[in-house]
Amino acid sequence: MLFAQGQSRFVAIVVDDLGNDFDIGEQVLALPAALTYSFLPHTHHSSTLVKLAHQQRKEIMLHLPMQAISNKAMGPGGLSSNMPRSQFLNILRQDIRAIPGAIGINNHMGSLLTQNQRKMQWIMAELKENKNLYFLDSKTHASSIAAAQAKAYRIPTASRDIFLDHVVEKRHIDEQFERLLKRVNSVGYALAIGHPHVETVDALKTWLPRIKAKGIKIVTVSRYIALIESRRLLWQASLSPSHKVVKN
Repeated sequence: MLFAQGQSRFVAIVVDDLGNDFDIGEQVLALPAALTYSFLPHTHHSSTLVKLAHQQRKEIMLHLPMQAISNKAMGPGGLSSNMPRSQFLNILRQDIRAIPGAIGINNHMGSLLTQNQRKMQWIMAELKENKNLYFLDSKTHASSIAAAQAKAYRIPTASRDIFLDHVVEKRHIDEQFERLLKRVNSVGYALAIGHPHVETVDALKTWLPRIKAKGIKIVTVSRYIALIESRRLLWQASLSPSHKVVKN
C-alpha cells in the first residue's frame, strides 16, 4: 500500500535488550518520546527498570530469548527448538510473569526458532490466552514466520523494518536513521529497533527532535499496530466496488 500524501506519517522505535545495565536503562527511559521498551526476563535490573518504566507511563514488552542459528547463548529464559511442549510453555509463562505489565512480546535473537512452525504455533496459542498481548517480529532472519503465525492466530502483530545499530558506530547509526526517514516518506510509516548502547542513546537524543520537526509522529508499538490495521481497512474499503443504485 503506497503512502498517500496528506495522510499522517508515524514511526515506532523500540529499545531492546534492557535489564542488564541500570544506568543506560535509566537514560533510555528518560528520552522524551513515546518509545517502546523491551526487557529481557530474569536479568539483574529488569524488575527495577520495569517499575521505573511503569512510573513514567512507558509501554513495555517482554524481549523473549529464542534460539539462534549460531546457537549463541540466549541467557535466562531462553526457548530452544529441542524443548518438549510442557517445558517450552513453562519457560514461556515464567518469562511473561517476569516482566509484569508487558503488553507485547518481541523475539531476542531467534533466527532459528522463528522459522519453526510448531514452536511458533505454541507461542501464538499461548498468547491467544493472554488477550492483551501483541507480537512484534524482530525479523532477525528473512525467513521468519513469526508474524505470519501471529496473524493466523489473530494476534495483533507487526515486523521490524530497520535495525538502527546492527553496526555500533555513529556513522552507521546515522545512516540507518536516514533509511528510516526514507521509508516513512515512501510508505508513511516504519518500525525501528535499537539497543542500549551509548552510541544509540546519543543518536536518539539527536534524531528524535529531527523526526518530530519533520512532522512525523513517534508512537508506541501498540498504537503503531492499530494505525496500520486502520490504514489497511481503509485501503481495502477503497478497493471495494461501490453499490450501484437499482432504478425501478
